[in-house]
Amino acid sequence: MSASPAVAARPSLNAKRITTVSVTILFVAWIVNYVDRLAITTALPSLAKEFGLDHTQQGLILTVFFAIYALFQLPGGFLADRIGAKRTMIGAMVAWSLFTGLTGLVSSFGMLLIVRALFGVTEGLYPGASMKAVAERTQPHNRMTANGIVTSANTLGAALAPLIAAPVITAVGWRHTFLAVAGAGFLMAVVIWWALPAPLPEPTVAEGDGERVLTTSATTDVSTAQLLRSGALWRFTLLFGGFDLVVWGLLSWVPSYLQTERGVSVTASGALASIPNFCATVSMIVGGVLFDRYFYGRHRLLIIPSCAIGGVLLLFMAYATSTTMFITYQSFAMLVLFLSFMPIFGLPLRMLPRGVVGRASALINMGGQLAGAVAPFIMGLLADHVSFAAAFAFLIFGVVVAIAAVLWAPQRPEELRTDFAHA
Repeated sequence: MSASPAVAARPSLNAKRITTVSVTILFVAWIVNYVDRLAITTALPSLAKEFGLDHTQQGLILTVFFAIYALFQLPGGFLADRIGAKRTMIGAMVAWSLFTGLTGLVSSFGMLLIVRALFGVTEGLYPGASMKAVAERTQPHNRMTANGIVTSANTLGAALAPLIAAPVITAVGWRHTFLAVAGAGFLMAVVIWWALPAPLPEPTVAEGDGERVLTTSATTDVSTAQLLRSGALWRFTLLFGGFDLVVWGLLSWVPSYLQTERGVSVTASGALASIPNFCATVSMIVGGVLFDRYFYGRHRLLIIPSCAIGGVLLLFMAYATSTTMFITYQSFAMLVLFLSFMPIFGLPLRMLPRGVVGRASALINMGGQLAGAVAPFIMGLLADHVSFAAAFAFLIFGVVVAIAAVLWAPQRPEELRTDFAHA
């Protein structure tokens, strides 16, 4: 006897519940990740005062983290594919929370560099595992929408970090601030261990035109070497590098710039720096939905205009004559630019099998984090030797790289399929 409609619907309802619970938990986990990571940008002026640091040395503190963080993207993706996304995420979160707390105990500039480097190792293991966890708990047709919601926590965390860190730094000092935010990471690790649902069964054939070949069982054992030989993935890596050069340049220096150049208080700088990131949070979610519904296989139509318009707004921001106009231009720039975030990852994550999603997403993400290693240091040098306006104008270079890379990278499923066939 055939199943009734109600019975037949149960698996999809269960799948929907698994996706919803997973997205919620991973969303909160990413917020904790970013608050831990970006508390230091609000604390930089306090650190500089205590250790006698110039802008170049402050930039080096941020660059050390990003350089190591970038290098451990691939090991993190490899671990997720080998031992599981959940185990990798929990281990990374416990370890980075430990080093967050140790940041508040350092007694010299050298010790701070070492601790931030180790912090970069442990945080670097997390992104690939997180993207794999989302892929395991979603269907292909809504994967970028779900990823857009989860990774919007990046910008929301960036918005919340100064709002949380600034008043705590004012009240108890920068050292106790790091000890406090470390506790949230330990707590979140427990939540993931206890509450994250098991993955959905992997479909034998994915939905959508062009997705069938790369998601059949024949491709579930794609090797790391094959991924590294894929020219297409390296082009997406370059694309995300250009995009993230802009993002990490802004996140690293805007709070300090507002305090030291505009005379804004620590608390007020935190509030102002959060506004553009709230705009980016909305934009990232919208970008994921737009890709899934309208721009799959034609993401250039979304990425190129958003980068071009965002670049013009960044130039206006760099030479703004008032704090109000600076934040206004930055807010609109982030609102436009972050429409591109999920489409950058969209084609690979829609087409690649789950068995390699951790490594593939980690490779693309590595490009962004290498750019994060470059931007703070170069901007610190420019701020010391030219001006902050020149430092922010440098971010236009990232926009140019992103536009060039998206024209070079494939945008249709069959183009990516052909690339993998020859890798």
